[in-house]
Amino acid sequence: MGAAALLLATLFNAALITQPAQAAGPLVVTLTFDDANGDQVAAANYLNSKGMHGTFFLPSGYLNAPTYMTTAQALALQSAGNEIAGHTVTHPDLAQMDANEVKRQICNDRVNLTNMGFRVTNFAYPFASATAAVEQTAADCGYNSARGLGDLKSKAAPTLTDVAETLPVPTADLYFTKAPDEVDNTWAVSDMQAVVTQAEAGGGWVQLTFHHFDSTTDPLTVTTANFQAYVDWLVTEQAAGRIVVKTVSQVMASQFPDPTNPNLDVDKPLVNGPAAPPPITVGNLIQNPSLETAGPVASGLPYCFAIGSYGTQTSTFTSVSPGHTGNVAEQMVTTGYVDGDAKLLPTLDLGQCAPSATPGHTYQMSAWYKSTASTQFELYYRTGLGTWTYWTASPLFAAATNWTQATWTSPAVPAGASAISMGLNLLSNGTLTTDDYALYDSASVASTFKSMTPTRLLDTRNSAAVGPNGTVSFQVGGVSGIPANASAVTFNLTVANPTSNGFVTAYASGTTPPATSNINYAPGQIVPNLVTVPVGSDGKVTLLNASVKGSAQLIADVSGYYVPAATSSPGEFQPMTPSRFLDTRNSVAVAPLGTVSFQVGGVSGIPANVSAVTFNFTVANPTSFGFATAYASGTNRPNASNLNFAKDQIVPNSVTVPVGADGKVTLFNGSPTGTAQFIADVSGYYLGGGAATVSGAFQPINPTRFLDTRNGAAPVAPNGTASFQVGGVSGVPATVGGVIFNLTVANPSSFGFVTAYPSGAAAVPNASNLNYATGQIVPNLVTIPTGTNGQVSLFNASNGTAQLIADVSGYFIP
Repeated sequence: MGAAALLLATLFNAALITQPAQAAGPLVVTLTFDDANGDQVAAANYLNSKGMHGTFFLPSGYLNAPTYMTTAQALALQSAGNEIAGHTVTHPDLAQMDANEVKRQICNDRVNLTNMGFRVTNFAYPFASATAAVEQTAADCGYNSARGLGDLKSKAAPTLTDVAETLPVPTADLYFTKAPDEVDNTWAVSDMQAVVTQAEAGGGWVQLTFHHFDSTTDPLTVTTANFQAYVDWLVTEQAAGRIVVKTVSQVMASQFPDPTNPNLDVDKPLVNGPAAPPPITVGNLIQNPSLETAGPVASGLPYCFAIGSYGTQTSTFTSVSPGHTGNVAEQMVTTGYVDGDAKLLPTLDLGQCAPSATPGHTYQMSAWYKSTASTQFELYYRTGLGTWTYWTASPLFAAATNWTQATWTSPAVPAGASAISMGLNLLSNGTLTTDDYALYDSASVASTFKSMTPTRLLDTRNSAAVGPNGTVSFQVGGVSGIPANASAVTFNLTVANPTSNGFVTAYASGTTPPATSNINYAPGQIVPNLVTVPVGSDGKVTLLNASVKGSAQLIADVSGYYVPAATSSPGEFQPMTPSRFLDTRNSVAVAPLGTVSFQVGGVSGIPANVSAVTFNFTVANPTSFGFATAYASGTNRPNASNLNFAKDQIVPNSVTVPVGADGKVTLFNGSPTGTAQFIADVSGYYLGGGAATVSGAFQPINPTRFLDTRNGAAPVAPNGTASFQVGGVSGVPATVGGVIFNLTVANPSSFGFVTAYPSGAAAVPNASNLNYATGQIVPNLVTIPTGTNGQVSLFNASNGTAQLIADVSGYFIP
């Protein structure tokens, strides 16, 4: 595609075969066709019907993609006498690419096309963009020549003096052969004829380049009528002896003769490009995310970034300083906008820079920007040999005078994709400045926690109960101050008024329900449990009511959320699809006062050195009453409990607990006489490697009892409040960003519920953490901010008294 030649070629290796100068003969004319566009086939058929043939420069990654030629069509062109030539695998700007990627693009395109059955001996640079090093690579990959553009006089460059390439082609020109700018929709038939007639007297070689025919969207097009009229005119010129129409291969035959066929140039051995580096699969997948490293061309784009554009507009890119962070940001200015867009994005390459992708996974992206117009992420994905396909776009982000972060989570990556790329665009005239790009696989991105005053985001009692095996979803991302890119959410889930027995499973919207549970219930029960679960790409969480015949009311009170972290640091959270790690029903029940341990570190993709784990702990089929305690393997069992149970009861509770040095968690059956079955469904873990230091990271502690009103103090009065100190106690810092503790109600004299909230809040929030009946012992995990005084308050919403117990298992860095 059109651009002035960046550098004229330097001398290449002495092995190139050259011929002595020849007397001027008929002007040689070559019709070349770039990019494998499907609308070129009909044009080729007309050209061939007149006894003439063209050279088709094909990016191998484009073949068989929508609107492009199929391999069968291209093979038919070759069989008809046309030449197939190389044009890289994915059509990038080679001057802006790493040397190894340049060789992959140029060499592998020839290898790919040869393996498809094509004879490939010549090459053209995408965008006519090259450097001396790029030109040398074209020679090293076994090509006999490489075409540039914009070096001969034409309608697009009327002031140039050269009208034809010399024949035989000078050695210095072989890997940037001269040609006029490509033909576009402003050229009349007379303009195409002029390129030929102005050179006929002196002889030499002229190449005309075509892209589209009858396109209504791409300016690089001519009408079929004009093309056919031009071909008809060439027929008359050739018949008159003023020109001869040849392919590039036929032109090169005089300088690289094929001993077996004097009409063709020699077919040199294939050369494979270097293997792509191993893809980045953990952490930020963007290379050079802050744009600080310059690309191969000093005045060009940042390393591993390229320009993407389509439609009609003019967009210029400039490095500006300072950036959002560091010294550099990239500024794009769009003028003359008619349609399409432009953007900066990670290079659409074969693996040097393009972020790797896993089909079915979603990806969390962000970039900081300032803009005079709205912007959005545009996404592409790579398949097959290297075909890059437009995928989708995010919602629009508003213009911003100050640095603003745009964040979005993609849909699931399509089947067959191996890489993705994304960039913020402009769809109008304006100025956009971007910096600090990030892209994380949602399945492996670490996150930091942000606590919030409990807020009710779902209550089906205000609409309709969830039917048997029915689902209900509620919005998390983008509501109640929660950012759109929240990766996971912590909420108290309550089942009320179930008409039959069953269980509830929480999971990310748009994904398959996991084979786990969060709450088990019987008819008429009110059962709470804390849930931490990934958020779907649409920002929602789905709840499945797994009951064969009963409906249930579901309530969700959110107390915090997780957002992607800038780096992977100790204490950051990794959400995961809930997965069953332990089920003693498949082996033997846990004995009275016995323990069972299960492995967390080093299994199911979890790192070996995690600091803590979050899981739903369920006791089933106990043969007597008791309680259960979870703690780090290899440590002393703490004076704390996670759940209490009666004979034959099924009791779930969420647990966040440190992991032992051996990567295990131990569960204790505190029943003196009865066995029990234990089930553990893991929904996430916290990174290890040291103490938590970054904001929002979790620091586990050995579960410690911070409050027990049974020890001398009176039970909490009806509609009364008990507060306990967290900040500055038992090694907890004076100021924390939130606290996790197991809350237990014991010996209530009436039914009611308990709400935990930051001490000093203006009002008790409209939320609950657990519901209880008279005489019931009910536990539930709580994640909650502390008040400015470092305390948490517990409100007993009941006409009766209740004993309250709080066992703290960790805190978040503020």
